[in-house]
Amino acid sequence: MSEPDPIDFRGFTTAVAAAAKPDFADVVARSARHRRLRTWLSAGFAALAVALGSGTTAIALTGDHPSPKPSPTPTVQPWHTTIPKAGDEPKPQPTYTETHGAWDVTVRDKPLTGMYPEMAAGDLDHLYLHYQDCAVTPCRQMLATTADRGRTWRKVPMPAAPPGQKGPGLTMASGTTVLVGAGPRIPRGTAFDSSKLPDPLFWASTDAGMTWQRANVRAVDALPSGWPVLQTMKGLLAVDPATGDVATLELSGHGPRRTILPTPPAAGIWTMTTTGLQVSQDGGRTWDERPLPQSAGGGSPVLATADGRTVHVAREVRGGGMSLQVSTDSGRTWEARATLDLDGPLLTLLAIDDRTLLAMGVHGTYRSSDQGRTFTRVGPPLGSRAHAIPGGFTVPTNNNEYSAWVSPDGAEWTYVKRPSVP
Repeated sequence: MSEPDPIDFRGFTTAVAAAAKPDFADVVARSARHRRLRTWLSAGFAALAVALGSGTTAIALTGDHPSPKPSPTPTVQPWHTTIPKAGDEPKPQPTYTETHGAWDVTVRDKPLTGMYPEMAAGDLDHLYLHYQDCAVTPCRQMLATTADRGRTWRKVPMPAAPPGQKGPGLTMASGTTVLVGAGPRIPRGTAFDSSKLPDPLFWASTDAGMTWQRANVRAVDALPSGWPVLQTMKGLLAVDPATGDVATLELSGHGPRRTILPTPPAAGIWTMTTTGLQVSQDGGRTWDERPLPQSAGGGSPVLATADGRTVHVAREVRGGGMSLQVSTDSGRTWEARATLDLDGPLLTLLAIDDRTLLAMGVHGTYRSSDQGRTFTRVGPPLGSRAHAIPGGFTVPTNNNEYSAWVSPDGAEWTYVKRPSVP
């Protein structure tokens, strides 16, 4: 698979209330493989048309014991999915093949209008899908928008990027506020100095894409509290969810390279470095070092937190599973919790509150209500790259449907099927 573009605004799509992916460079690559290479599971997916409460399974804490296999047990809490329209049931999730300890989807998926977008949820009702209309030259960048959880859709054009600029691409969505950005075109394989790149251009809409204006961009010493935070080539930026205004914070040359982690704005800014975790509670003005826990898992760490105090870190283990560690003091100390046998890769980790955690693998969604000590299988997987949004949570589908699930509480999920495009 080809390397991602030097400036790729698709990476910002999931940045709403919990922005970005839980990644190091190798996790970014793995996420791209999970996103862009697809096949269908051999098992049917008709069960998603009804409640996903059947066939539940319990997984217990293991310590030094072998990973437990699923065994029947009642669900801890009600789990239910809704398909609003008959015939719009999701297709199966892809299958994966393990090669030398790494998981890859088995068959490449199909692009949507020549690209690999991701449906972004601004909240439970407002969702957005970037696509392009290539009936004209150059292709027109478009945005499909819904204000009623996918019952109806409108298709609106994005602003045109100036000559020499790449994009625009969907950068952030929060409610009816949408931000799109365009960056310089850099040929693949070209060496470049990120500090010398021109700043991206941004356009904002506060009416779900009906009208656009150039976003007001200002450099700051500290990012405003409560704004979604995104990663850039030069540091971080935050977006005012009410106006689309942008505040930028340059971090070049200040300490080790940081990769932003998916934490809600109220939890502060969490980043991962080559040496551990760095956390800022003052908008990036100062950073506090936290240790990354060691575990039996050899994979890259995946972090999830709902409040910035109870923090979960999972690592994939060889053979298909995850090893979980939990901190209840904002990442200062860690305690080993369950080892979960997934029989495949860990697709996503989502903290619902300080006690409830969802882990999705190829063969199911598993939920813990005791801070990761035990897990219950509650149904099939919904997708990957789950994160919080205003008013709830979303899970983009992990196949080439380019659709999403949304939930107000992490238990009741509604499927939002993408519209026909272009």
